[in-house]
Amino acid sequence: MARTSLNTPLSKKKFIESEGSGKDWLSDLPCHLLCRILSKLSTKESVRTSVLSPRWSNLWSLVSVLDLDFQDFKGDHDMGEFIDSFMESHKELGLKLKRFNLFYAVTEHFHEVFVWRLNKVVKRGVCDLTIQNMVDVDEALVRMPLSLYSCATLVNLILYCVVFDHPGSKSVSLPSVKKMYFEGVKFDGHSVLETLISSCPVLEELTVIPHPEDYLEVISVRSQSLESFRLESKRFECDNPNVEIDAPSLEFMSICDNKPETLKIHRIGPFAEVTVDVEFDVEYDDPSEITKSIDEYSKVEPLPPFSNLFRLDASLVESSWEVLPSFLGCCMNLDSLVLELDRVPEMEEIKLSPVPQCVLSSLDFLQLKTPSTPSKMKLATYFRKNCTALTKMLLSGR
Repeated sequence: MARTSLNTPLSKKKFIESEGSGKDWLSDLPCHLLCRILSKLSTKESVRTSVLSPRWSNLWSLVSVLDLDFQDFKGDHDMGEFIDSFMESHKELGLKLKRFNLFYAVTEHFHEVFVWRLNKVVKRGVCDLTIQNMVDVDEALVRMPLSLYSCATLVNLILYCVVFDHPGSKSVSLPSVKKMYFEGVKFDGHSVLETLISSCPVLEELTVIPHPEDYLEVISVRSQSLESFRLESKRFECDNPNVEIDAPSLEFMSICDNKPETLKIHRIGPFAEVTVDVEFDVEYDDPSEITKSIDEYSKVEPLPPFSNLFRLDASLVESSWEVLPSFLGCCMNLDSLVLELDRVPEMEEIKLSPVPQCVLSSLDFLQLKTPSTPSKMKLATYFRKNCTALTKMLLSGR
């Protein structure tokens, strides 16, 4: 049986008693139900229950969960030895380890031993695996075992500050994984992340926050099952990735990247909620270059339609009015528009532009954030006369 080596104070607690009867109803529950209760606790808390009575003395060691914090092991108590003892006990009893959570931050890290222990966890049929490595220095990033690439039981994978080695010739197959969360992760090879994603046929949720010194050239997300995707890049500006999305079932997407080399969205769900926060590579003294590029593109070929875009917040610089009508023309079902302008355009400029379809038929709410000038009310009047579905309009200063 696994020995108790967590350095925590163990104090006796009262049994839960039924009022008036003095009977300990909780302890009379079947073993499997008590283990389910203990599985909701951290291992530290679970071990504490061993002092309640002989009935509870070894129940914690039968729980299919290891939830460990390195800070709970002090003095002569070694976390690695505790894991080894617990795993050996489970193996002898033929038990599975369903969840393994490790909060890890030690100064002396032994790579081979760490990977060897994780490899045993993977082979015990783990379903939920979380490794939080809280040391930020590059040398302290811990590596994942290659067996992780072919764990048939894995469902949820959450990793902080680790390294994924290139699988080489090893087969990559994660048939049960539904959630992957990678933060501060480095991928040893440009195709590692793409390979991981493509090996998960039932993947539903994916978050990627690469390590600042990760040098992936392409972040390619191709999945038929993916429903939620979040990308937040903290990489240095000189090392920008190409981002490609092809996920026809996607319902939510958030991309926050300093300056991606390219951003291509091939397919997403027809009603996906999308947030894109990126910087384009333009001169800082001429921010209007972005909208000028959109305007020039629209003169060469039609802008793509945004038929499912219902809300738009836009902040435009001086030269941007000319591109606004053509862009809004692609948003034929827009019902909410918050428009911030550095200056109020002259009516002559507005009259020369076509009235967008959304203004004529669908726009229900409009907020204008503009400087207070004599032309401000004329601009408001223009929208009020043309917006046939408008029910609310707000005017505010910048």
